[in-house]
Amino acid sequence: MTPKFHDPNNHAPPVSAADVWDDGDGLIQQARQAGGVRLPTKRVLAVRGPATANTGHPEPPGLRIDFPQAARKAPASEPPVPIKEYGGEVVKLEQVFAEAPFQAAKVIPPPASPAREEPRESHGDAKNWGKVRHHPLRWLVAAGIGVGGVLVAALATQELLLAPKPKPQKAHLELVEEVKIDDLNGFELDGPCQENARALLAAYAKATTPEEVLPLIRDAARLTHRLQHDWQPWQAPADWLPARDAAWQVSAEGGRSHGRLSGRKPDFSPYRAYFVREGEALRIDLEATEGLGDTTFAVLERGIGAGGVVRAYLTPENFYSLTFPETAFRSYKLLAPDREQVVWGYVKLGSPTAAALLTVDAPMTLRLTAAAAGAQKNQWLIGELLHIDWVSP
Repeated sequence: MTPKFHDPNNHAPPVSAADVWDDGDGLIQQARQAGGVRLPTKRVLAVRGPATANTGHPEPPGLRIDFPQAARKAPASEPPVPIKEYGGEVVKLEQVFAEAPFQAAKVIPPPASPAREEPRESHGDAKNWGKVRHHPLRWLVAAGIGVGGVLVAALATQELLLAPKPKPQKAHLELVEEVKIDDLNGFELDGPCQENARALLAAYAKATTPEEVLPLIRDAARLTHRLQHDWQPWQAPADWLPARDAAWQVSAEGGRSHGRLSGRKPDFSPYRAYFVREGEALRIDLEATEGLGDTTFAVLERGIGAGGVVRAYLTPENFYSLTFPETAFRSYKLLAPDREQVVWGYVKLGSPTAAALLTVDAPMTLRLTAAAAGAQKNQWLIGELLHIDWVSP
């Protein structure tokens, strides 16, 4: 190819596609000689001469890495691999030779084990190290007898310490106070009375008007007016019954036999229902069941009124003031029947009421009176213990 642009400063000879140049391996040696570099002789492809051997420039030193592979040769007995043409293509079928399994070049025999030496005779603890020692049977029997003896001695000593000391015998006889057994008057722990009480309480819980309650309660004529003004229905569903596990107790505290059924109302609040007998009929003691009195704990907390009869739970406390000092009074916490309101009660030391309260641990019916000037609103004076528990005689 001859370019159309002619550069007078370009001294390179014109070239064409048919030109062939000699090998340029000698250019490096010529560059070191004086006179510069001389280009190889230009020849035409048809008259190309032999390649110039570079004898003056030896091969640079280095490390040649070669992987010679031995060509596999098929056994002479096998026929040559044919070459055939399939569909216009030449296919050469190659013979597959199975490789022989690997074999060890040299079999190394295992080393011979040295002759076992006889163990040396050991002395002391090393002789029995790691072995279970079998104790003689007589030592085991002796240890068991010793442990049994210690246990027997300990039990005997405990019995002696817990045994009551005998009282000295007196020469004369003493009169023993007769214990009076109260007649429960038709109340028993097991029997039809408990089932009748459950049925009666269910009817009371389902009642919605005072007229439905009057035939079920004790002293209905006396409590008619109060029932119409103060009674609140339980609002139990039509299928409600006291639970089978409701606690049933009978007692004659307060001077009258009665039964008590304790459980939870339909709204899961606790109840204590009291039952007495009027003649042969079983009735609910409304005042004891609802914890009614002459006043309410909401009124007592505000310090209004002159007190009156209340039914409460009593707990001894250490709450004193200048009006009720510890040296002259004993303090009690009075909890309402619904266990929501609390007032403080004080009894004068040395009084019959103070002595009676020391021996009682049960719900009580009390008479409260107004405290002296200077007392707090919720502090009241316990004037009288009317009876134990909430059932009035």
